[in-house]
Amino acid sequence: MTPLTLRSEDARVAYLATVYHLGRPGAEVDRETRRDEGTGLRTVSEALHAGMARAVVEVDLTPYQVTRLGEALAGLANEMKQYGIAGGRTAVPGLAVAMREVFPDVAADPGLALDVVQHVVMLRNRLAHTVEAARAEMAREAAERAAARKAAKKPWQIWKR
Repeated sequence: MTPLTLRSEDARVAYLATVYHLGRPGAEVDRETRRDEGTGLRTVSEALHAGMARAVVEVDLTPYQVTRLGEALAGLANEMKQYGIAGGRTAVPGLAVAMREVFPDVAADPGLALDVVQHVVMLRNRLAHTVEAARAEMAREAAERAAARKAAKKPWQIWKR
């Protein structure tokens, strides 16, 4: 588990990123099993939403969740640009409501979302090293699983290769 300590502003941005991520169809579906395993950002979103009023929010993330949060921050930056330019409209379900909840000034002037984009990019840059470390750990775990699968195969069972 990777502990993340986020200031209030960063927690609000991370919460919006999780709302963006969860609003996409199939976002919580595991890539290998093709099922919702509950390993994604849903629990992180709930924890961030519950702790947004505090000055500092601490969450523990798995390497998979860290990489998904990094991807969600990248997508949120693009979606917030579109939100500001399109006058408060977004294609992601629930994002406009969450945006108005987290940043009330944006409700009055959707163009202010463009100012929030810099916070998204700064948080993404601050988490870049953590995301890369999580990706490396996931790659190492995948290599270990592949080696264990290969070791479990019997050489005479050529149909299982």
